[in-house]
Amino acid sequence: MSVRADAESLRQIPLFRDCDTVPLQVMAFAAERQTFLPGEPIIAQGKKATSAYFIMSGHARVMQGEIELGVAQPGSFLGEMAMISGALYSVTAIANDSVTAARIDNSLFLRVADEYPDFGRSVLHSISRRLDGSVKELDKVRGLLVKIRNFNEL
Repeated sequence: MSVRADAESLRQIPLFRDCDTVPLQVMAFAAERQTFLPGEPIIAQGKKATSAYFIMSGHARVMQGEIELGVAQPGSFLGEMAMISGALYSVTAIANDSVTAARIDNSLFLRVADEYPDFGRSVLHSISRRLDGSVKELDKVRGLLVKIRNFNEL
């Protein structure tokens, strides 16, 4: 794929949907391509996040503990919130087949955000919208919990 096509693929990720093309092209160009063999972990729950992985080809099982949450496929972005915040990965992703991913590390992300402040603001707005949605979902759950007397009523 070309850098321009890779940048357009990055734009499909909600985090980067409103970003200008140039910083996405810089990130696409500078991202390290990695290949993961079947059974190899891409990210591991509980490990400190220094990078996020944009799946370019292949599929990976996404697990939280022993529970399978779904399958990451081309166009999926793994670990972006943990990478940005420097937190621990909240899930594990294991390659089902041969997976090629663009590795975007925290230092690359911060350099692009520093060089292109509008990019940083756009990502911050996206994170704020995501957080707002999460808070609204938690408020719904809280409302349901207030209505019930015990967990057996769920």
